[in-house]
Amino acid sequence: MSFTIDNIEVPKGEIHRGFLKVAEGSTHNIELPFIVINGSGEGPTLTVLSGVHALETAPIEAVLRLAEDINPINVSGTLLLVPVVNTEGFHSRKPYNNQLDHLNQNKVFPGDPESSITKRVAHKVFTHFVSKSDYLVDCHSADLGEDVKRGMFIYETENKDLAEQMITMARCFDCDFIETTSISGNTGEAANLLNIPCIMTESGTPYPIRDEDVIYHFNGIKNLMTHLGMIKGKAKIGDQPVNPKTERIWAKTGGIWRRRVEAGQKVEKGDVLGGVSDLTGQTKQSVTAPFSGSVTFLRIHYSVNEGDTLLWLTEI
Repeated sequence: MSFTIDNIEVPKGEIHRGFLKVAEGSTHNIELPFIVINGSGEGPTLTVLSGVHALETAPIEAVLRLAEDINPINVSGTLLLVPVVNTEGFHSRKPYNNQLDHLNQNKVFPGDPESSITKRVAHKVFTHFVSKSDYLVDCHSADLGEDVKRGMFIYETENKDLAEQMITMARCFDCDFIETTSISGNTGEAANLLNIPCIMTESGTPYPIRDEDVIYHFNGIKNLMTHLGMIKGKAKIGDQPVNPKTERIWAKTGGIWRRRVEAGQKVEKGDVLGGVSDLTGQTKQSVTAPFSGSVTFLRIHYSVNEGDTLLWLTEI
């Protein structure tokens, strides 16, 4: 049967690209880009979001490549893609927030149709895409001044069946670990309201766009589609740890973050990871590995303030 988005019917076996109007700004309309790939066969509906944080570019590129790669004739079910959720942040090249109302797009789901722009965007996404889904993938990377490699998050839930579904979905990706989160207002929390299993990927840095991060998202989504029976093949399911030991190391003083590691790097207990110095080069904080593991998040800004996260170390 055809798939309908905002009175647009997409017949089976066809692709439709379009824009969904959200609201009127002072100089232009705010619109959501979307792609519907309606397969020729029956199957589940999978929604993939990217660009919730507008400078998280590797997932956006992965979603666009996915749209170019997938032939609806070979799909059972429907694939819904929203390449850039926060279009205003994308347009202004600003991290985190929508520049029209300065709200974080990742903290306002499921949104509100009678509120400011960011919440209206969230409501459109939730109403027209998330609520029509059987499964949801919200693709992220690190934002400006950050780097992250092969991370995966699921929202905490007391529903054991839902949790197991999300863990299996997450293990379709070549991630290093799976961590539960309870950040209010993100897509995972909103999806849990409807018992829709949702995973939130994390890999990449804004600039340059590394192909390995694009491939992480691209291959993971295709492997998930295989697992869900949407495309033919045998899915590869990993056994990555859930909630491994993780320590976030903070800047105890402001100054210069003189890091000695890269995101994804394996380190041994006691290894020097970097240090924070003042602007004359005097070391004020030495950072060493409290245990052996992998640097799963890294601040790459040279300047830091007291209280900034320098890195996450995960025992994997």
